[in-house]
Amino acid sequence: MGNMCCGAGNSEMLQRQELLKEGSEFKKKTTYLGVLSKTEHIYLQLNPTATRLAPLASMLFFFAAMATHHWLEPRRRGPDPSRRKSALEMVIFGSNGQKLLELTADAMSVRDLWVQTLDELCFSVQSKATEEDSKALQQELAKQEQRQKDKYWKDRASELEQRKMDAEERKKKIGLTGMKYTAQAMANR
Repeated sequence: MGNMCCGAGNSEMLQRQELLKEGSEFKKKTTYLGVLSKTEHIYLQLNPTATRLAPLASMLFFFAAMATHHWLEPRRRGPDPSRRKSALEMVIFGSNGQKLLELTADAMSVRDLWVQTLDELCFSVQSKATEEDSKALQQELAKQEQRQKDKYWKDRASELEQRKMDAEERKKKIGLTGMKYTAQAMANR
């Protein structure tokens, strides 16, 4: 896996991604009522129909792997001995720092494969997004939001116009008979 010339690095990365699409078995710790803890066996795999990892503004993931000697995570915030638990653990955090998923692999090689591949996927997406791309994306989102607002107000105006037309039709149907009932109601007061 060390040959990086002639596109071999990309083929190795694709092979690792295929292994993740096949999936692996992990153990997930869960608690019941915050007191009883148990371990569930789960089968985790990448979505095989997905063609790329698309970052969402609110859901950029970063991964952490507990190693026996040091803490590895893509954000490179430095060691945190209080978080170090097992060499087989993999923790997935959201961009806000909230723990999304904590798993324990059956073998260190499985854990390393998942961490390395997910790390490559996330950082390849993040490195491709430049400032120009983000500005273009923000401009496109602003245009889309403006189009949605324009459509809403156009629909709202047509709805109000339709209501006015319906009210006018009702008034025409009632005609002068409505005045008769109004006069009677005022006389009964």
